[in-house]
Parts: sequence; structure tokens; C-alpha cells
Amino acid sequence: MVDESRSDAPPRRVTLSPGETVADAARKAIASGVESLLRQQRAAESGEAEPLHQLRVATRRLRATVELFSSVIYAAQLKIFRRDLPWIGSMAGGARECDVTSTLITARAAKLDPALKDAIAPMVAALGEGRKSERAKLDELLASKRYRSLLAKLAHPAIKKVGADRRLGIVAAQLVRPASRGASRLGGKLAADAPDPVFHKLRVRIKRLRYELEMITPLGAKRHRKTLKRLEELQELLGTYHDISVASAWLLSYAETSSAPPKTMLAAGALIQSLSSRESKLRRQCMRAWRRFERSDAMHDTLEEIRRAGRLALKPVSSPAGVIEKTEEEESDSPNHPAVADSDLDDARRSNHDSMSSHSSTETNP
Repeated sequence: MVDESRSDAPPRRVTLSPGETVADAARKAIASGVESLLRQQRAAESGEAEPLHQLRVATRRLRATVELFSSVIYAAQLKIFRRDLPWIGSMAGGARECDVTSTLITARAAKLDPALKDAIAPMVAALGEGRKSERAKLDELLASKRYRSLLAKLAHPAIKKVGADRRLGIVAAQLVRPASRGASRLGGKLAADAPDPVFHKLRVRIKRLRYELEMITPLGAKRHRKTLKRLEELQELLGTYHDISVASAWLLSYAETSSAPPKTMLAAGALIQSLSSRESKLRRQCMRAWRRFERSDAMHDTLEEIRRAGRLALKPVSSPAGVIEKTEEEESDSPNHPAVADSDLDDARRSNHDSMSSHSSTETNP
């Protein structure tokens, strides 16, 4: 259990009830995301690595929340959220990558010839200077008018009236589906000669999908939990590959531009060779892991499980079978149906009277 009184505690996860309206769920989830972002911002002022990492995680979770409810957020505000949240993440990411690269280089250097281990000191120092520069940019961002304006808009998201009064249990699977399809499209591009950004983009999309599924855990069951575990494993594998790719790129740039002593340059070359071998192995592992996940039909089964759970959670006790059949037909997977369709509003109003009371809970991020 995480002590939330600590300033560096990980961001909380918000879980949403099937009985909530989409509008209420969106407002609550965004408010929780903003609270986590502000808490991690205060913690990150210490300059320590972990709070900085958690600030980045809080930003990513907030982005996932915005995307989950993008169909009911007015376009003008959605455009701002999609522009500025990645901006915050990239600024936090610059300093974070310096920390990760420094740690990775130090660990790899321990496996080198002992005579070369001390030669990496100039590299670590250069990464420290880079971190200071990136950290200064982040501090400037967090003090900016643009950032304050973003927080004000997130505090009062502009939610559409049409469609947002539906119960979350009815449309949850439809709201998650875009992230699932996006991950599948990117996964299809993985290949031995695919550029590194394809792997990184897949990792980002898997994170979004995982965070969205976590928000609706009350609608999940065995398949849901298993899919979350597999997504987390994929994310970790792709994350390790990304960290090594970033470190390799930094070392190549350092070797080309630095006037470091010969021993340091020799150490840089040895590190590049070591990381290159590891990078190739991880690339193959990532491709195999993704293909196994796709062949398992895990996401298809999970979305079906969420749909069934949503219908059952909102099913009136005395409802005749015909009503349930109609709801099932309305919630078909036809691509012509929007995520929150106007034609489904009457069904939502019928279900509202007997739907379960809205209930939410928060749990700590592992």
C-alpha cells in the first residue's frame, strides 16, 4: 500500500463504475488526473529522479483519460489537451532520459575491462549537465502561463450534452476500442528493419490502452486481469528496448562531438558495441511477444467481457428478455456506430432508472 501522504507517492489510479454517466466519469477521471499531476509537480521540485518519473507517469495517465473520453469533450478544448499534455511529458522526459541513460551506462560499464571503468566519468558528467539543462526547461514550463491555462481548462472540461448522459457500462468497450485498434495497427508494422520510433510508438499506445483498461476494472473479470498483466509485460519489454536505443544514440552522438580523453572514447566504443548486441536481441523479443499477444485474441475477448459485464450491471431486475436483446443489438461492433451515438440515448434513459448507484474507488499505482 502506498502512503499518499508522501510527496513522491506514485499517482493514484481512478476506477470508474458502470452506473456512472459518461459525463460524470469523465469529470471525475480528469479531476483525479489533475490532482496526481499537481502532487507530482510539487514532489518533482526536489529534483530527485523518482518524483520526476512519477510526474511523467501522471501526465501519461491524464493523456489516456482525455483520449478515453475524447468523444464527449468539445473539439476546441480537446485540441488544447492533445497539444499541451504531450508537451509536458516531453519536457519531463528529457530529464528522465538523462537519468536512465546514466544508470544504464554505469551498469554496463561494470562489465567492461576494469581499466576502462573509471573512463566513463566524463560521460556521466555530461549527462548530469544535460539533466540540469532539461530540468531548467521543465521548471520554466511549470511556471508558465500556458501551463496554468491548461490546468484551468482541465479543472472544468467542456463536456458535450449529447451522448454524455449515457451510462458508462453501456459504452465502455466502445470507448476503449480506438486505443486497441491503434496498438494493433502499430504492432503490424513491427519488423526486423522497422525504425526505432515504431517500437516506441507501440509502447506509448500500449500504455494508453493499459491505463484505459485500469480505469474500468469494475467491468473486467479474469480475461481483463490477464490482458492487463500481458500489456504491462509488453510495456516493460518495449521500455527496456527504448532505453537501450536512447542510450546507444546518446553514446554515438557523444563519440562524434566530444573531445574526451582517448580512454573515455575507447570506453564509449565498447559500450556502443555491448548495447548494440543487446538491442538486437530485444528487438526480436519485442516482435515475438507482440505476435503472441495478437494471436491470443486477448483484446477481442477482453472487450467482449467488458460489454457483457456492462449490460449485466445495468440490467433491470425485472427486465424482459426482449429489452436485453435490443440493447445487445444497439451495442454491436459495427464501425458505422460512433463511440457515443445519438440513437442510443433513449436506451440510456430507460436504463438510468434502474441502473446501479454510481460508485467509484481509488487505488494506488503499483
